[in-house]
Amino acid sequence: MKTIRSLLFVILLGTLLLGCSTASQPTATPFPESMKGYELYSWQDAGQWKFSILVGTNRKKTLDEIKSADVVLSGVDALIFTLEKIPAGQYITWSSRESLSVPPDDILSQVKQVCQDKGLILNIGR
Repeated sequence: MKTIRSLLFVILLGTLLLGCSTASQPTATPFPESMKGYELYSWQDAGQWKFSILVGTNRKKTLDEIKSADVVLSGVDALIFTLEKIPAGQYITWSSRESLSVPPDDILSQVKQVCQDKGLILNIGR
């Protein structure tokens, strides 16, 4: 009887310890290399910075494309996570126009540092 209790206690303890282990971070799927680099857009919405990164092209993107729900990144952390998936050596062109704007210097500094660390070439157009 004592052996069964001990065995059940060990099983319960093991199950609890496995349940408390830290979750692993999902693996970032890298973006493909782009001949035209990537286009970065930003704007403020309800006090939060929103971003989108689109594959570079020769045409001007519409606001609907830029602000499409499936490409919007909410907050600086989401932007940084996404930038880290882009292959080194790629151009990132940060554009502002119409209802789009570039965030304050503290956010700019963070993004510049991530791009520098990752080997991305950041161009900021204001």
